[in-house]
Amino acid sequence: MRLRSKQAAIACVPCAVVIAIGCGVAVGQAKSGSQAQTSESPSCPSSSGAGVVQTVRMPGRPGFLLLVKHTLWVAIASARPSGRGALVRIDARSGRVQRLFRLPVNPYQLAFGFGSLWVTGETTNRRYQGRLLRIDPSTGRVSRLIRGPQALGAKIATTSDAVWIGGADFFPPCHSERAGVRFVYKIDPKRNAVVRRVQLPAHATVIALHGDGRVLWTAGWWGVVKLSAAGRVLFFQRIDGSGWSLAQTPGAVWVAQPFFGSRPVRKQDRPARRLLRIATSGVRRISVMELQTQPGHVSSADGVVWVTANGGLAHIDAGEMSPTLTKVPVDFSPNNHVPFAGGLWVSDLGANRIHKVC
Repeated sequence: MRLRSKQAAIACVPCAVVIAIGCGVAVGQAKSGSQAQTSESPSCPSSSGAGVVQTVRMPGRPGFLLLVKHTLWVAIASARPSGRGALVRIDARSGRVQRLFRLPVNPYQLAFGFGSLWVTGETTNRRYQGRLLRIDPSTGRVSRLIRGPQALGAKIATTSDAVWIGGADFFPPCHSERAGVRFVYKIDPKRNAVVRRVQLPAHATVIALHGDGRVLWTAGWWGVVKLSAAGRVLFFQRIDGSGWSLAQTPGAVWVAQPFFGSRPVRKQDRPARRLLRIATSGVRRISVMELQTQPGHVSSADGVVWVTANGGLAHIDAGEMSPTLTKVPVDFSPNNHVPFAGGLWVSDLGANRIHKVC
């Protein structure tokens, strides 16, 4: 499949209520700015993207993955909704499980920065509801609980000077325009406190966050936004529906779009099967890759874009003039993934396993 291009229009659009997709579609990924993937990340014996080279069993259902140099962190879901989950620490070079830390929440997203792990999750324990957990990666101990002026949500990312988190998807009855997912909050890691609340333009919402140096990228219903460290809008691109996951390559951002929707409609009943490439430099343009199924997670490293789509896993050479989707033959259902130069780690939707693909 090849990208087709269309000139993109900038327009104001309203926010939308975020509801999780079923059927294995992953939702976003937190990264830790420059600390997520580096040249020191574990390499593959080959870089062909041909298939699985290693499988590691997990003590429960694996969720979001986070790679910090040679350490891979895996969120493990609790056995029951809102129960207590865990974090697994793995040597990403050997695949050896090093530690398991129990958590007071069912973990959702992970980020790393400022010497700490940052974790969001669900729980029925009011002490932890709507809070961000700061965790000591050497002990697994919760060192701080951070609250906001309103309940904090699930989406997190770190930049070089802050931790950012989206607002919770709460709003008064019949007033979705006041939903918390229309805001992002900046947290000062030195003060362990929210220091700024930023409302996204044109009622855009937070479904995915990505840190890049001091700036923050967001994707969600109605648009993709780039914010400065002070919360100033540096870039805004309308989307006619929802962006569910976000990856960045030089001069572009890639957005998985599983739903259409035009204002003011926000229902998730119009499936989209598209991967968007949005130019961030030069001529403003959206290129659309039509897929066979709704896309799931999208990530990138070393000039390669990875996406769960068409019932499996595929990769794209972002440097090609007319990028094409190359299928990766795997015999499992891929879900969340975290890439590095030459490959990626990916969680298995149907089993308590993660896989290294090269």
